[in-house]
Amino acid sequence: MPQMIIPETVTKLHCDGHPFAIRLSDGRSVTALSVVIASGARYRRPGIPNLEQFEGRGIWYWASPVEARLCRNEEVALVGGGNSAGQAAVFLSRYAKKVWMLVRGPSLSESMSQYLIERITATANIELLTCTEIVGLSGKEQGQLERVRWRNRRTGVEVEKTIRDVFMFIGADPATEWLKECNVSLDGKGFVRTGTHIPPDDLLSADGASRPASLESNVTGVFAVGDVRSESVKRVGAAIGEGATVVQQIHAFLEIARTSRSGQPA
Repeated sequence: MPQMIIPETVTKLHCDGHPFAIRLSDGRSVTALSVVIASGARYRRPGIPNLEQFEGRGIWYWASPVEARLCRNEEVALVGGGNSAGQAAVFLSRYAKKVWMLVRGPSLSESMSQYLIERITATANIELLTCTEIVGLSGKEQGQLERVRWRNRRTGVEVEKTIRDVFMFIGADPATEWLKECNVSLDGKGFVRTGTHIPPDDLLSADGASRPASLESNVTGVFAVGDVRSESVKRVGAAIGEGATVVQQIHAFLEIARTSRSGQPA
């Protein structure tokens, strides 16, 4: 019978037996035939005064068509120098009057693909400001962000502009600390690998012939969806779609497990 435990924190996942054992922070242990990892990721937040005050009111950690339409024909700021930041800058440039792209480093060459750098350089309404960081945000109390101030880290010169939308693309840390004692395959940043993104050496099947489903980890019966999954799109809509898709994959796994236990052909 399904059981919901709210609120509670998972501290460990034991994958060395089946059913799996899930350890909770209150000391209890829950068993499960399958597990879906949907613990998400924590967006990195720079140390800017008043940042939390304007989250959802002008400070965004994603750039969907909804936010893009909000800033149509306005100037926006985008913080970050990785590929995700570059893709977001190009996307927002189709809507915004101007995209101010702020990076702390001296260039994009060490953090972004050459293709994206060329796209940004060729886009007239994207202006890259290197060695620059945001130092101030202001607006109406409990209201919309209205002004942004940034500083050149080499010269100390500060500039303030009327900007109502700032997009933060400085990375995220996956909530996968609780998987440390489980042999679920993680990428270099700690996100859960699934499907074809699992290296052959991490596959646990004896002959390596049985590939995991697209949302299944290298541990048979353990799945991952949403921001915690490696190579995911990191969008709410995409996470919802993966949540719907994984239900079918769980049913398929449980059916194979059931027929295997009964001795019938899978």
